[in-house]
Amino acid sequence: MGTFNRRDFIKTVGVATAGLVFKDLLSLNVLEAVQDPMKQYDYKGWEDFYRNQWTWDKKTRGTHGASCTGSCPHYVYSKNGVVIREEQSGDMPLFPNIPENNPRGCQKGECAVDYIYAPHRIKYPLIRTGKRGEGKWRRASWDEALGMIADKVVDTIKDHAPDCISVYTPAAPAGTVAFCAGHRFAHFIGAHTHTFYDWYSDHPIGHTQTLGVQSDSCECADWYNARYIIQWGANTNQTRIPDAHFINEAALNGTKIVSIAPDYNTSSIKADLWIHPKPGTDAKLALGMAHIIINEKLYDEAYLKEQTDMPFLIRSDNKQFLRESDMVEGGSDSKFYSWSRKTNNAVLMKGCWGEEPPVKPPIEPPFLGRNTLTFPKDYLKLGDLDPALEGSFSVKTKDGKVVTVRPVFDVYKEKIMKDYTPEKVSKTTGVSVQVLTKVARGYATAKPAMIITGGGTNHWFYSDVIMRSLLFLAALSGNTGKHGGGVNHYVGQWKPVHLPGVAALSFPKGNAKHRFGQTTIWSYVHGEINDGMKNTALDVRKYLKESLETNQMPLYPKGGKDPKVFIVYRGNYLNQAKGISDILKNLWPKLDLIVTLNFRMDSQALFSDIVLPSTHWFEKTELNSTMEHTFIHMIEPATKPLWESKSDWKIFQMLSKKVEEAAAKKGFTKFNDEQFGWERDLSTLHAQMTDNGKLIEDSAAAQFILDKAPQTKGITLDLIKEKGPQRFKANWTAPIKEGIPYTPFMNYVVDKKPWPTLTGRQQFYIDHKWFMDLGVELPLHKEPLDVDKYPLWFNTLHGRYGMHSTWKDNALMLRLHRGGPIAYLSPDEAKKRGLKDNDWIEIFNAHGKVVCRVKIFAGEQNGRISMPFTPELYTDLIEGSSQSPLPIRITPTHLVGNYGHLRFRPNYYGPGGHQRDARVEVKKYTGPTV
Repeated sequence: MGTFNRRDFIKTVGVATAGLVFKDLLSLNVLEAVQDPMKQYDYKGWEDFYRNQWTWDKKTRGTHGASCTGSCPHYVYSKNGVVIREEQSGDMPLFPNIPENNPRGCQKGECAVDYIYAPHRIKYPLIRTGKRGEGKWRRASWDEALGMIADKVVDTIKDHAPDCISVYTPAAPAGTVAFCAGHRFAHFIGAHTHTFYDWYSDHPIGHTQTLGVQSDSCECADWYNARYIIQWGANTNQTRIPDAHFINEAALNGTKIVSIAPDYNTSSIKADLWIHPKPGTDAKLALGMAHIIINEKLYDEAYLKEQTDMPFLIRSDNKQFLRESDMVEGGSDSKFYSWSRKTNNAVLMKGCWGEEPPVKPPIEPPFLGRNTLTFPKDYLKLGDLDPALEGSFSVKTKDGKVVTVRPVFDVYKEKIMKDYTPEKVSKTTGVSVQVLTKVARGYATAKPAMIITGGGTNHWFYSDVIMRSLLFLAALSGNTGKHGGGVNHYVGQWKPVHLPGVAALSFPKGNAKHRFGQTTIWSYVHGEINDGMKNTALDVRKYLKESLETNQMPLYPKGGKDPKVFIVYRGNYLNQAKGISDILKNLWPKLDLIVTLNFRMDSQALFSDIVLPSTHWFEKTELNSTMEHTFIHMIEPATKPLWESKSDWKIFQMLSKKVEEAAAKKGFTKFNDEQFGWERDLSTLHAQMTDNGKLIEDSAAAQFILDKAPQTKGITLDLIKEKGPQRFKANWTAPIKEGIPYTPFMNYVVDKKPWPTLTGRQQFYIDHKWFMDLGVELPLHKEPLDVDKYPLWFNTLHGRYGMHSTWKDNALMLRLHRGGPIAYLSPDEAKKRGLKDNDWIEIFNAHGKVVCRVKIFAGEQNGRISMPFTPELYTDLIEGSSQSPLPIRITPTHLVGNYGHLRFRPNYYGPGGHQRDARVEVKKYTGPTV
């Protein structure tokens, strides 16, 4: 990474507000100059000045399109075409006997207006004149900029392949219409789009492995129903600000709150008990709790037998499930057995993957392993079957071989009782036996009990094992699928409940005719990332090679080609990129054209070739939702798009028209896409994008989404404008019930339909060879990677004063802390290195370095340094980024794609660039600071 001169950058961008005149609103003419401070003056002018700030001529609905998962309904007030301020609308419907969602908001969101008139607002199309990242631009017309992009798009398709074009944007719920715009464009030209949930490392892949669902959590109002809450690697007071009150109010209502976090954070101070294990020992801590729960028989035996794979039989000879194909000629590989205690023989379990429902389901939902909802209600009820959880039994296979089999629970219990005694766990984690026992008993006996988790546990290399361990605790205690229970994960922003409408607008020819790339793999391969694991025992590249060659995971472009065109919108790919040094060194030169659409000059835009000005959130029509509540609401234009900005929906329409013109000029209007058998026609691209003129306006696209999704059918934009946020009519894994907060997985726990997994249950045993290679066929503690030979764990955490990179360049937010990026270091570690508070420091390892200021923080553990992640590259960073010391490291089990519910679907299953195993050293920086 090079250095970034912030003064030169701001000069390049220019000051957006210099020419604005707030007519009749902020005029200072009424302010009389004070000549004699001892004399009495008439202050009516001052009164009018402040009073006028609270008058407006237009009031519109709005929210913030940042990927914060807040989805906070606001009113936006404007006067004379100038947005003055915003405030929470306070009109979300109420749940009886539950604290209300109103008002929703945070100090970051209330600065959204500031971005409209900020100095780094992008006002016109810009074309790079210097080196990428140098900040030298020239103003261009829309016609010129789009023409350049269209020429390159057509040339790339003609001379290389359509999949050499990549289109990246983050999660849909924050801005659904905009999300669909680029995906629809890519869909029609044959480009590939990117995953993001896994790329952030926010996808809780252990959820998918265990439950057969991408991820699903209760809406936060359900926190209030819990009687015992463990915040495990989550800091809701800082990262879930609009919803943190539900926990605090639950505490006032008698709920016990436990905080498990290495640092003493802003949620720990509100807890009844703070536990601070050593970093990376969360799975061991969870299994230590499981030891106590099992040993004291505090577990829910009936729940385990019905809802989990704990009674399923494992062969002792090959560690595989006992399958029907083992026992019967022509038997299924996807039907499995338990041992009946009544009949003393192996019996097939209902609802496994190899069993078809009596009514054929519609198309498989992309967020589930399979659709099991057409199975009859109560299908999983055991009836007279009493499957054994413990014991050793013998079966004769179809070839006459006698094989010993044991239930999963029996095998797992043996390991837990041997290796996870409270004494052993205490030694590894640093948590005392007394505290461990107290929490285990409290969690197991409180009904219901909930675990809230986030990035703190989800960003380790073996994050899947940690999540599976937490889910095992919830299963032991019978809490998953019950109000106030379960393991609820809140990182990232990927749950568009109205996904059918999103898919219909994004992929008109269907998902099967769209190229979905996997961003972690794309970045790792094309960025030629040095993950530092070449000389370790874990040969990641071997697993990746096999995964790609057997089409378990995708990589575009196909055939070993390099990507050529990269279009990024609504996001900051580069700033988020683990391995950023290798990305800039190896991937960026391969790209002939990098295009960014944004309303502000972020780091991705700074390192692009062409930057197009998109509208601010308050200048367009948009839909917004979250998984933290079950309501959809909207943004409507508070003012016309400023300068030459246009909505993403409009920009991709305009680009499609330019592609038509370029294709005609080059005599390349049609081509055969052999992968899909699709004769693509570039000469009618604009008509395809707009559905022959039906979808020209953003509002038409938004209503199309609402109409095409069963979850929102009947909801209109006019209804939302008039009445406020509207509740979804259905949800992913449980019904929406009037007046009751949403809790996931009730379709399986209450209605007892098969889970969308290979076993049809919550699946803790995975008998895939790669899981066995890594020793994680059961969720067992794995030590963090010991690859970087440096003394300090590098913890990149979510900060209070920004969301990803958004607002980290905002003056109002910067004034609330030290005015720029900082890292937190314990007093002992600082003393060892001769560091004082607010010193400039260099955080480094073999992958890269970042230079920022240090805050000596007594709440930080020894052996760690923490830095709120992804400040913009130009915000008080002398060198590098929080991502510079981080490589991309791929966990082999996340590359599996041919095992029942474990298969690639975008943002459903695939590797993330996990970063918490990285280690660094810190020293005082003595170079120039200006």
